[in-house]
Amino acid sequence: MVLIFGRAYNGKVEFVKKKYNVDDEDIFFCTNDNLNFEKKVLSGLHIFTKSCVLNNINSIDILEKNMHILKNSIIICDEINSGIVPIDKLDRAWREETGRVLQFLTKNADIVYRIFFGLEQKLK
Repeated sequence: MVLIFGRAYNGKVEFVKKKYNVDDEDIFFCTNDNLNFEKKVLSGLHIFTKSCVLNNINSIDILEKNMHILKNSIIICDEINSGIVPIDKLDRAWREETGRVLQFLTKNADIVYRIFFGLEQKLK
């Protein structure tokens, strides 16, 4: 598994397209708590975690149950865990859940990149 994270609009998807030779048809863009594990790339995992928080679903359980599929995937997630702590309780829960998910995925990933303004930083 390859995990890519970084701030919004910092070039994560463009990096994946170029480095791993994928196009839009290979990418599933998250819109809720349903994931399409058939696609090579899962983009917007932070949207998945937000939907899980709103619907009281354990996102790590879903990922753990599908780890055998995810081992061949590229996962892209916005980094939402820095800066000012949100006042809203749900936003704090979303931020915390996304942090837990990224820790879980980092432990299980073969490769981890942080993308910062289009520059790649290989962490693992």
